[in-house]
Amino acid sequence: MIEELPPFGEFSRRSCFEFRMGIEGEAAAAAARNRTAADLADIALRIERLEQVRERSELGLDEDFAFHLSVARASQNHYFVSVLNSLKGTIYEGMLLARAATGLNVSEKLTAINDQHTLVYKAIVSGDENRARLMMRSHLLRCKKSTAHWDVFSEGV
Repeated sequence: MIEELPPFGEFSRRSCFEFRMGIEGEAAAAAARNRTAADLADIALRIERLEQVRERSELGLDEDFAFHLSVARASQNHYFVSVLNSLKGTIYEGMLLARAATGLNVSEKLTAINDQHTLVYKAIVSGDENRARLMMRSHLLRCKKSTAHWDVFSEGV
């Protein structure tokens, strides 16, 4: 039986980002190895859609998750897709915290996020597994760090 996830808090946030760095880093590496032309087009579309929400100063949670899911699909390994879908609620909470007040407005945050997504995409396009893994892990590490300001509000969950 799978243990139920704890309520979202400081420790679950850290744990989720750490878990995602491993899982999504490997998904990106597999995507660099196994992607099709259709996969590349879909990932590029996800980046474009996130850019559109940036221009409208929207949060873009759905678009951001769709990018990560698209990379997982490009891996041609349904386990990566399944794991991301199972974590969707927790991932959304982490994305929301990552976009919250840190001195940058939403548009600036989304610009940085899209720049990071683009680096992942370029590594996948080039077929560079190690770079794809590194770029995805780096992106998620930056997201983890950008939520650290919320630790002071945590109740030790």
